[in-house]
Amino acid sequence: MRKKVIIAIILLTILLPFSGCNEISQLTQSSATSSSQANLNIVKSVQLGTSWQMKQISFKVDAAQEVAILLKLADGDKVDGFFYLEKGDTVDFRITGKSQVFRSAEAERFSFTASQAQGDTYTLLFRNTAEEDESKKSITVFLEVIYPLKGEIYVPVVD
Repeated sequence: MRKKVIIAIILLTILLPFSGCNEISQLTQSSATSSSQANLNIVKSVQLGTSWQMKQISFKVDAAQEVAILLKLADGDKVDGFFYLEKGDTVDFRITGKSQVFRSAEAERFSFTASQAQGDTYTLLFRNTAEEDESKKSITVFLEVIYPLKGEIYVPVVD
């Protein structure tokens, strides 16, 4: 009996770290067919005073693909930012919590306050609305986000 328990513990120790990998990748990317290889570049990351931080991010989104950036916030946290297209002209931008908070089809400033009703994770979703057969119609997005120091930002992992 003791051997079985030890073997079970060893197997769990070996297999447990791998069991969450699939869930994490599902959270950070949509399905493989709709997620773009982001070619993401963090241009600047700085602390602003004692309470805020700012990230400037540039990334590419292929035709008919999307890139999701996640923000983890607390109730009452304020977020300010803007984005514009460095290249291209077809984008559908949405900010969602449990429901849609903001939507735009062109470069724009955005600002919102996190609320308990919307949850603690917000998605900044950039979708290139060019058709797949227009494969050369990728877009390059420049994004700046200012959010509290206690907040967290998660960007897609690029292979």
